[in-house]
Amino acid sequence: MRTIDRILIALGGMVLAAMSFCAGAHDRWPARPIRFIHGFTPGGSVDITARLLATRMAETLGQPVIVDGRPGAGGTTGAGIVAKSEPDGYTLFLMASGHSTSPGLYRSLPYDPVGDFTLISMVAANPFVLIASSKLPAKTIQDLVHDAKAEPGRIDYGTGGTGTGMHLAAVLFQARAGIRLNHIPYKGGTAAPTALLAGEVPLIFTTAAGVAQHVASGRLRALAVTTKKRFVLWPDVPTIAETVVPDFDVLGWYAVATPARLPAALAQRLNDVVHEALRRPEVKDKLLALGAEVRPTTPAQAQAFVAKEVARWTKVIREAKIPPQN
Repeated sequence: MRTIDRILIALGGMVLAAMSFCAGAHDRWPARPIRFIHGFTPGGSVDITARLLATRMAETLGQPVIVDGRPGAGGTTGAGIVAKSEPDGYTLFLMASGHSTSPGLYRSLPYDPVGDFTLISMVAANPFVLIASSKLPAKTIQDLVHDAKAEPGRIDYGTGGTGTGMHLAAVLFQARAGIRLNHIPYKGGTAAPTALLAGEVPLIFTTAAGVAQHVASGRLRALAVTTKKRFVLWPDVPTIAETVVPDFDVLGWYAVATPARLPAALAQRLNDVVHEALRRPEVKDKLLALGAEVRPTTPAQAQAFVAKEVARWTKVIREAKIPPQN
């Protein structure tokens, strides 16, 4: 037998062995605990969502799914860890909507926010709600836009800080509505609702969960939600799209992802497991209590959605000339 033939046979055997090994590894997955990383502090909505999913996924998979919060740099620390991990199904990532704004907010990132991740499924989405003090003269969002156009920059609004979802929702709203409000940044997402209740600012964009009781009591007023569809728990609150800015659609979201190049078979298996968790009534109810509705998708749909969100918010941030955050 010629030397070249021996080499080709040997190489073919190596390829077949590798394929057999990979197939066998997929068949045995998961054979050990799975790490579920997110980029935020314990006790927040991201952490709660990760733990909610992890518990149900562990029941299905028969292996522990260990939540590992790695807070820092607006969630980019956790994302960087995932991006550099092996695509073997043992490292998962609960991606939050801030992932799509990081490319516009930071001078550089140690990863590609789209290319370095395999999306498994969207998990849930929530509207932001434009909330006003009961003392604000404007009773509707139409009134607010009218007053803001009459006196540009006079009406204050609070946020949890520059570049947060609360801030960027307001930035896009102003650009699309043709108005100018005055930004008052606070330190952290809970500080802005506190300031609103204290009368320090008359407006904020926030999630429904943190202010629902105050809207119900009449201390605060919900003017509009930012999603195209009305929020299921507040069906009487109009959308921005149906009132003052057609097609306006801004939402917070969560998705499950892994490092890039995850084998398609594992991606589909994980997709099935995530969807099984999201079908459970107790999961739907707990997410709704956080102000979010479940939104399962295929891996391809999730990948396309995240790519579109990254492009969209990078453009918004640059056009608004928001300074880099690092």
